[in-house]
Amino acid sequence: MLKLKSILFMHQLAILIKTYKPDFERAKVLINSINEYNIDKIPVYISVNDEDYDYFQDNLNTQHTLIKDSSIYKTNVTDGWRYQQIIKTQFYRLNVANNYLCIDSDSQFIKNFYLSDFIYSDNIPYTIMHESKSFLETMERIDMDTETIFFKQALKATRKILGTKGKQWDYGPSPYLWSCKVWQHFNEVFLASKNQKFEDFFNDIEKTAIPSETVIYGEYLRVCNLIPILPIEGFFKVYHYKKQYDIEKKFHDIDKLKKVYLGVIFQSNWTQKKKRFKLF
Repeated sequence: MLKLKSILFMHQLAILIKTYKPDFERAKVLINSINEYNIDKIPVYISVNDEDYDYFQDNLNTQHTLIKDSSIYKTNVTDGWRYQQIIKTQFYRLNVANNYLCIDSDSQFIKNFYLSDFIYSDNIPYTIMHESKSFLETMERIDMDTETIFFKQALKATRKILGTKGKQWDYGPSPYLWSCKVWQHFNEVFLASKNQKFEDFFNDIEKTAIPSETVIYGEYLRVCNLIPILPIEGFFKVYHYKKQYDIEKKFHDIDKLKKVYLGVIFQSNWTQKKKRFKLF
């Protein structure tokens, strides 16, 4: 097997916020929550679409590092959903951290968090990897067929290419915790050996399913075994759908959620035209 070039990273862990102008207000809420609860001062990088960079620079008052997406990676993909996935997976190229927590703008921390929440030891991150039974049960309650749920479809398509098998692991939800070493190996060894770019791999998956970057990461980690797999569940309570929130809202108690989760997400795909929920 080809060997990776040796890279000296600056930090054990970084936080990557991938955002753009329509999510500016959400991003500010997230950043404020990081400022309040980031006890170990984990460095934060905010990556924005190139055309939105000046707006963020002029309007976002922050001490964190603001960067253009193109400083990470340049892609011809224009579809927003696929584009942001590709940018997120290439963050390792900046050589700023061994691992990173990749978080979206619709997220909010609700209590103190520490490096030890994400890193086991010696730069080894935990891996989000579980059977997601409680999530699947909730999806059935809102009449979604869990046999065809999004992560299972992405898993099936990805496994056809990578040759993996076994239980139907869920490698989410967001925020995702990733090793730069794994993404580097996937891009610079596995894909390079096939003369492919990440976009090509995405296109192969999309022949049968909607691609998922975190499924690719989890399944490739099982292939390459570059780091020990220390499985955990997700860090945040996620309200994926409005129907889900309607069922659970009577139990929505931040003080109780703090005992279990580091944060909360109301996904922006159903809150976009509504006032953001007040958590406290």
